[in-house]
Amino acid sequence: MKNFLLILATAFMTVVCAQARIITPGENQVWWGYFNESDFNEADYTIGTGQAMTLMAAIYIPANHEQLGQSTIAGVRVYIAESAKSSLSNLKIWASKTLPSKVSDADIVQTTMGTLNAGANDFKFRTPYEVNNEGFYVGYSVKSTTGYFIRCGGTDAANAFWIGNPEANMAWTDLNGQGLGKLAMQILVENGNFPSNCATAEDFGQNIVLQGEEASIPITITNMGADVIKNISYTITTEGGSTTDEKELSVGSLALNGSKIVNVPFSPDAEARKYQKTFTITQVNGNPNTASKNSATGFLITLKEKYSVTPVIEEFTGTWCQWCPRGTVGMEKVHETYGDQVVQIAVHSGDPMEISAYSSILNTFCDGYPGSVTDRIYLADPSFSSLKSVLTTAFKRVSPASIALSAEWDSEAQKKVVFKTTTRFSYNDDNGQYGIAYVLVEDGLTGTGSNWAQKNAYSGNGTGDMAWWGKQGSSVSGIEYNHVAVAGWSVQKGVNNSVNPTITAGEDQEYTYTATLPTSSPIQDKSKLKAVVLLIDRTNGTIVNAAQSAIADFATGIQSVTIDNGMSSDEWFDLSGRKLQTSQKGINIIRMSDGTVKKVLVK
Repeated sequence: MKNFLLILATAFMTVVCAQARIITPGENQVWWGYFNESDFNEADYTIGTGQAMTLMAAIYIPANHEQLGQSTIAGVRVYIAESAKSSLSNLKIWASKTLPSKVSDADIVQTTMGTLNAGANDFKFRTPYEVNNEGFYVGYSVKSTTGYFIRCGGTDAANAFWIGNPEANMAWTDLNGQGLGKLAMQILVENGNFPSNCATAEDFGQNIVLQGEEASIPITITNMGADVIKNISYTITTEGGSTTDEKELSVGSLALNGSKIVNVPFSPDAEARKYQKTFTITQVNGNPNTASKNSATGFLITLKEKYSVTPVIEEFTGTWCQWCPRGTVGMEKVHETYGDQVVQIAVHSGDPMEISAYSSILNTFCDGYPGSVTDRIYLADPSFSSLKSVLTTAFKRVSPASIALSAEWDSEAQKKVVFKTTTRFSYNDDNGQYGIAYVLVEDGLTGTGSNWAQKNAYSGNGTGDMAWWGKQGSSVSGIEYNHVAVAGWSVQKGVNNSVNPTITAGEDQEYTYTATLPTSSPIQDKSKLKAVVLLIDRTNGTIVNAAQSAIADFATGIQSVTIDNGMSSDEWFDLSGRKLQTSQKGINIIRMSDGTVKKVLVK
């Protein structure tokens, strides 16, 4: 048995030399890759560790792949950056069912020789790699005398970029989701499944349109065939309804395995309701679409009216993070610019202000510090310029619902907060999936000790918005931290049953939630707390709308007053959060000039 295994390993191991050149695919051959002509950019885009070393890079093809499952891999194309070509040596290409701990562990290894060219460098395997519907990796190893030499490009994609060097204690890492694009590499495929005129579309989630307007829905189109796609024809079918006439749409020039987001116009429905839509690609380049999966689905919500949006910024920060002062300044400038038009939540991690309630959000949205997400849709650096750009988009977003909030302590002990909300939707739904999340934020948190001191990478070099930090040391004590999330309840999906799934357009839904303060919390001064509610779309985790309020003292309660004419200079609202020009009978909400909120019963 040992001899058999040794022979098998030797059969897989092929070590020869190959000269880089351009290979024109022969009959039944194509160059395939996650990175393709649609992603190619003449500008060098390289990554590395910043140190001269050997790195391995790879892509992964899952088992039973529709295009490659029954194919043979005949070679590899490696794209080399102009800036790195003279620094590279000892290039080896390989294929393996698993990520190798060292190059020699791969099923096939092939050493190359000769001068590497800027751009495409093609190498044929002496022993082709039989796929047999198994998952496998293809990659290369290369040594460099510079720090950044692995070429990449385009947008991120699953399985499109792995990097590592276990021999140098650098574990294999999947770079999908890191904003680094795809590995600039392709494989020469023989006998793959690449029919002509073949296009697929990805499901497109939930979208919103106002009656009387047209929605432009982004849908990702992928070329699964050998021919470059110039245009497609499509239809749209409404759940339980009709199918549109066939329409044509240009996609530019989409190469094999290339993907592109195209904006597809959708008309609103006659009824303000949520309907499933099916987008079907009927033709490619004027010929019938040969894809086995030619359709994609999503939902379109048609609204009766537009509600104003209160965007929510969740900033990810920590006192240990030396670059996080950039987010502190960004958040303060947002507050100075927009005031209460924006809900701001500073989510701390790894310092005394961290709370467990936000751990799930950090795991989902935080890919580095400092960072931020707005409405759990728009990821951005928390500098003011970036946040301002995001808010410009967020304020234009169409929301299917409004939400109003009043909050008060349940007793003089101030151990529980009573949140009272009124939610109103602009469409009908028999199975709405929404929830209300509750957060307390506090201004002015401060403390002593090293864990409270803000690390500062801008010491000595801060300019512009960061000028003050540039005059400080590398660790700054005595900072007051604002907008800090100090408590939260069902922050990710909202409280169960806080929104009735049967939704009627224009009808108010009232809900009361009493939250007990956690026994362990960074709360310091309850007079500086602010109550926040987030209306969550539980189908995709996004924040639909939000509201914030000061917490009224228990003693204020609901005051019964009689008002004959006019109102004071304070702002008055109804229970739906709409500003009133005159008082109305029943319960009114008053926002006082000092920021406190009271409820009064007008007779």
